[in-house]
Amino acid sequence: MHSRLVALSLAAAIAAVVPVTLASCSSSTTPAASGNSGDAGPEAAPQRPPPGDDAGVDPNADPLLGCTKDPGAPAVTVDPNATTDPAGGAAAFTLAKALDGFPSGAGTLTAGIQTENGNIKCELDEAAAPISVANFIGLARGTRPYQDSAKKWKTGRFYDGLTWHRVIPGFVIQGGDPQGDGTGGPGYDLVSENHASERLGALAMAATSPTMPSGSQFYIVIGKGPASDYNVFGSCTTESAMAVANVPVDGNDAPKTPVHMIKVEIGRCP
Repeated sequence: MHSRLVALSLAAAIAAVVPVTLASCSSSTTPAASGNSGDAGPEAAPQRPPPGDDAGVDPNADPLLGCTKDPGAPAVTVDPNATTDPAGGAAAFTLAKALDGFPSGAGTLTAGIQTENGNIKCELDEAAAPISVANFIGLARGTRPYQDSAKKWKTGRFYDGLTWHRVIPGFVIQGGDPQGDGTGGPGYDLVSENHASERLGALAMAATSPTMPSGSQFYIVIGKGPASDYNVFGSCTTESAMAVANVPVDGNDAPKTPVHMIKVEIGRCP
């Protein structure tokens, strides 16, 4: 799958804005730093602000401290040789399926992302993008089937160990590609759910075309984000995300020393 995102230069990325061809998030042709692409559409529901003020927060603390944590997803068996998506397609994979085995209760669905440069806490907004939230949780927990590099369907904790393959200070950090170069994905795309404002801390899906969000690549806005593009599905703390963006990079905006999503956990937080 050819992704489209992040512009090839920081200046272009910050100034211009709406995505391109995602090659690593962007095989881009315009500063699509976010895997966004296409014209900005009408704004969806207003986005929640980043969860909490970063000031005074220990970036090395457990991002889900005080939250109801995932006890672990039940085993999901799929036919590795299936010719179609075992989940029935992006829209058929519901939040109930994604949360199979997770304790019921109140609280905001939240992702805790551990990195070598500190931890990131992201509140997920299922009201604004239920399909994207279900997909992200399902991949993170291991309840959502995906294709491996051999095109075999499987389940497992998809995001653990993947890298932030495109980082641009003042713009976005992007990850979620098993290939690590912006060209990979889970073997399927999502559907367009919203064209919401992408302000500081916005959590959004990257794109494979002007109308097709990636099935796994996502980005966090750490400055002036893209114009109102699609599938914003949450908001994140930014201190550690900015630290990730400030590492030395190569000519493709990839960290010279890989920065990983060491572990991506899901919880319900007060």
